[in-house]
Amino acid sequence: MVILFSGRKSRTEKEIIEILTKQGATYISDKFVAENQGLFTIISTYKKTEINLNKGIAVFIDDTERFNEQTFPIGIIGICEDNNIKALETFKKSGIAVISCGINLKNTITLSSINDDELLASLQRTVIDNCGNQIDPSEFKIKLTKSFSPFAIMASVAVLLLNGIVPTEF
Repeated sequence: MVILFSGRKSRTEKEIIEILTKQGATYISDKFVAENQGLFTIISTYKKTEINLNKGIAVFIDDTERFNEQTFPIGIIGICEDNNIKALETFKKSGIAVISCGINLKNTITLSSINDDELLASLQRTVIDNCGNQIDPSEFKIKLTKSFSPFAIMASVAVLLLNGIVPTEF
């Protein structure tokens, strides 16, 4: 389960949903429910939400002020941009693992060699996926079918890797 925390009408949220549903995910929101059995499920939330999951992924996209006092159970993995201090603090308070996305070497996921047709996404440190498999640092060449924001790409790479899927095309 992937939970997207964002403000309504977030362009980045829409991009992440587009990327991940093309990879086989099922998307559910307060306005849309799909019946198909995807590889994993994505939901969007726009306010503080009680989470009772043993494992899953929480992605803070943009407006995190509305998620003050949000907590996460151990077993959830957080994903956010490296400059999203509020999200990083929220994840830290819950004591969960965090995958940071950005352009410096301290981040877990970074991008390099970006052009109109493809890019290289880098996993900078070892992570454990949702099935317990170790994913070692490596680069992933991704073909681009259209333009997406850098964070939408990095967050999608992280979500896919955590679900055991190697990204090749967005």
